[in-house]
Amino acid sequence: MVFSIIDAMTDGFDRTRERNGLIFVAVFAVLAVVNALVAPTNLGPAAETAPAIGLVDVATGLVSFAITIATLVLAIVALRTFASDEREIIPREFQRRNIGLATLNLFVGAIVFALAVAVGSIFLIVPGLFILVSLYYWSVFVAVEDQNFVEAFRSSWALTRGSRLRLFGLGVAVVFLGFIVNVAVGVPAVLAGGVIGTTLVQIGGAVVTVYALATTARAYDQLHTLEEPPEAEPRPGAAGTPA
Repeated sequence: MVFSIIDAMTDGFDRTRERNGLIFVAVFAVLAVVNALVAPTNLGPAAETAPAIGLVDVATGLVSFAITIATLVLAIVALRTFASDEREIIPREFQRRNIGLATLNLFVGAIVFALAVAVGSIFLIVPGLFILVSLYYWSVFVAVEDQNFVEAFRSSWALTRGSRLRLFGLGVAVVFLGFIVNVAVGVPAVLAGGVIGTTLVQIGGAVVTVYALATTARAYDQLHTLEEPPEAEPRPGAAGTPA
């Protein structure tokens, strides 16, 4: 058996449109809208003095950081949910189990992952893409298997061995679909403008984010299935089997 791009994409789509997926879309969208509306508050006539600007900057930074952490926590819960058979409820265990440590590992690991891909890309695009595909599933190991980010990088490297070209194709397909969704949402968002436009853009981004997470989790599950050796059929005449 080989890794199936179509299966990963269709499984990801099914999980996104089901109840749990729609809940994640809604929460991601709310966080993104709040962040987008809060971020520019230090720009405008309301900021009249330097101390006021400084206070607004600090407040904005704290809110943005809190939203970033909340988004990481939500991503962990989403990966755990999509990697499981749960479709209608989000178990409390997924929301609580080692959530602080997992969030810390996801935060630090994301920085290390981005640096590794960037360093690979400095030399040539191909090494950067190879590192990206090979280590991409580290976040699932952090979220689902409670590994630290170093162990997760190693696990992802082993898991993707033999399927990297197909996984690259999956990544290209997901990015292309995300681009189509963003363009489809971006046109009416530009026409609407203001808060409505911002909200439309963030909702589109939330849909793409949840679909990417769902597809990643389903691909991870499929790769694990491919790792498991098939059960050997008993041969006639073997010990314990009828001749």
